[in-house]
Parts: sequence; structure tokens; C-alpha cells
Amino acid sequence: METPGYESDIRRIFVRNITTGQTHSVARDWDLSPHFMIWSADSSVLYTLVQSRGDSKVVTVNVLTGARAELTGSGYIASIARLGTDRLLAVYTNTTATHDIYTIDVNSVGAPMRRLTQANREKLHDVYLGEAEDFWFAGARNEQVHGWMVRPHGFNASQKYPLALLIHGGPQQANGHAFSYAQWNPNMYASAGFVTVQINFHGSPGYGQNFTDSIRQQWGGLPYEDLMKGVDHVIATYGFIDAQRLVALGGSFGGYMANWLNANTDRFSALVAHDGEFNLISGYYSTDELWFAEHDIGGVPFTANGRPNYERFNPERLAAKFKTPTLFVHGASDFRLSLEQSLAPWTLLRRRGIPARLVYFENEDHWINHAGNSVRWYSEVLGWISQWTTSPPAPSHG
Repeated sequence: METPGYESDIRRIFVRNITTGQTHSVARDWDLSPHFMIWSADSSVLYTLVQSRGDSKVVTVNVLTGARAELTGSGYIASIARLGTDRLLAVYTNTTATHDIYTIDVNSVGAPMRRLTQANREKLHDVYLGEAEDFWFAGARNEQVHGWMVRPHGFNASQKYPLALLIHGGPQQANGHAFSYAQWNPNMYASAGFVTVQINFHGSPGYGQNFTDSIRQQWGGLPYEDLMKGVDHVIATYGFIDAQRLVALGGSFGGYMANWLNANTDRFSALVAHDGEFNLISGYYSTDELWFAEHDIGGVPFTANGRPNYERFNPERLAAKFKTPTLFVHGASDFRLSLEQSLAPWTLLRRRGIPARLVYFENEDHWINHAGNSVRWYSEVLGWISQWTTSPPAPSHG
């Protein structure tokens, strides 16, 4: 990485000759970021893992020429290790398959992987796992934006279904074609009867560094436009979505976006904000990573130049416009975003007579790490979004 203080800068590969002490850059024209690499047996090639359009692929990089070749296709390679001279061990997953071990023939580009394990076959034999259906649409700046949809359990094209929009965190992270054991597995929502949509909005890696960098000082701008246009696209394209029964959910930056949605649109029947930011200014003063806000939002909020950057996309500035019933979830040990970032908007909605619920986990941080708490989390979240997508909505519970 070359930009100080920017955790999502593009990763460059450098090779150093330990005999001569010379260092040279490899594949500098590559517009994607390798996040793991190992040497080939003869040290002529690097086997790298790179995010690309929702997948995590194994890509070979020739250390002399920078030439690259993809060894794997769709899905998500989580890790690799060298197995002899011509094979790799890989941990692979996709939306419908949990992580298992495979082998990859490094001499056969695009050849099918060989599966070695089926660790969860018995547990999943009667579990609904819908395929991710990819789509592209013209988003902000009229640039192509990528997303996918999972159809609900028991799908019938003649029926209308509610839609759940899952908003990823980061914000310089991306949804992936992978099986999630955490809170954002699209099949959990599809199993509850929702058409489940995920969109890799501006700021997501895997689509070129300019696309990733574009979110700087645009938190409530380009991503918001992408999400609104993406929802418009799926409603217009698929006739089985009920436009009157939409919900949106997100954690971290996704939680911030849930608050920003609350301030800027009334199209959603309900929202869920997990450890999200409500006030960018107080959030700056209480976070454990000041450098992140200073780079992403722009400057510091206590200067004349920096303050407008924080106010521009600050949900709290538009508190009077909040109107959507919202479930807030927060962990006691979240030092990235402290409890007041959920307590404040919960208080706002309750004070204004708008249904809201706050779920507080005493033994969690920015994420839900305990299995029992994950069960409770899904129970609360699925109960909340189901409550507000019945017709008419069920009565609210405090």
C-alpha cells in the first residue's frame, strides 16, 4: 500500500533480490489487490488470492513479466497452500456450499477443482440454499454496478414477495459469493420468505481501485444512489417483488446507511441498523480509529474545512426526517462505534412516536461472535422485518 493511513489502498507486489538488494514492482498494471500469496515450487510464479466481482480467485502472477492467469472461476477461495509441485490445496465455498477442501491443478487453467471433503453434507441435506443470481445495472455516475438476488424458499413466480436489501459494511468491503456463518447469510432471509438482494455499491473492492476509492467523501452519496437504483432495477426486472414491502438491513457502514436511508427515503417498511453510525461528529470523537474517518470523510470535524465534510452526510443532521420503524442492535464492547450511536437514534424514534427496538449484547463487540447470540440475533432481526412486511403490519413491541 502506498497511501499512508488508507487501509483499502491497492496492494502492490514487490520482489526483493536478497543477493543484490534490488527491489522491483511486479504486475503494477493490475487494478485489483492480492490479499494473500505463496510461491510456486520453482519460485517463478506467485499464487495469489484476489477479490474480483464478488468472487475470490486464485490468480498466478509471473514474477518476471507480471503476466497473470486465473486458475479458478466463480465462488470464493478462502485460503490456499502448496501441495507438491503442481497442485494447491484450497478451501472453497459459495452461496450454497459451506467451506470444504479441494485441490487445484496449477498446470490446467480453468480445470475443475477436485473436492476432498463434504464436512457439512449431513447437516445441510434438507436445508434450503438458493443460488445467487447475478445482475448488473447503471448506478451512480452511470457506471455499471453489480449485485445478486436469492429467491425465497418455496418460490412461486405467480406470487409477490417482500424484498430484503442487505447492505455490507466496510465501507471498502464487498459482498461475496460465499457461505456466511455470521449475520448476513442471504439464505437465512430467503428461507424466511424474502427475495434477498445484495449490491456491491461504489466503494466495494473487486471492481478496480477507482471504484473502491470513489466512496471517499461520498458516504451518503454514490452508495445511496447505487442502492436506490439497484432496488428500482430488481423491482422493474422481476415481477414477483412487492414494492410495498421492502426492508433494508446493514451492519457497521451498513448500519450507517440504514440511518441514512431513514433520513432520506420512506420506501422501506422497516430498517435494521447493527452497530451503525448515527452521528458522524460524535462518532469521530469516540471511535478507536481516528485515521479512518479523517481519510474517508475528510479531515477533522473541529476545523472550518473539515466540519462541512462531516455534516454533509451526517444522519443526525436530518433527524427530523426519520420516519421508518427501526431495530437497533449493539454490542457493549464495540469500540469502533460506541453504544450511543444506536441509543441516540432509538431515543429519537421513540420520542417521536415511531416504533423502534434496541437489542443490546453485553458480551459482544462490533460483531456477533457467540453462537447463542447469533441465534438470538437472527430471531430478533427476522421477527422484526417479518412483522413490518405483513399486510397489514403486526403491532409493534417496544
